[in-house]
Amino acid sequence: MNKMEVEIPHRLSRDEARCRLDRVTEKLARDYSAVCNWDGGSRLVVKRKGLQACLDIADDRVHVDLELGMFMRPFAGTIRAGIAKQLADILA
Repeated sequence: MNKMEVEIPHRLSRDEARCRLDRVTEKLARDYSAVCNWDGGSRLVVKRKGLQACLDIADDRVHVDLELGMFMRPFAGTIRAGIAKQLADILA
């Protein structure tokens, strides 16, 4: 697996950041066949074939640890940029 990290700053409370992320889990499941589970109060784990992401909510940022499978690696830059943009929009 190819590992990457993404940091997205925010000015929300942890609860509001979690609420906003929680709203998109259904879309991830529907559009990307992803399985989304909360591990505790501030960690979202997203898995689908070829990709696993852990989103940790902090007071001022969301930190994403992302692992890509072999077939997703050629798209790593595009995937990273897309995640960063989508999260920035969700947390704005």
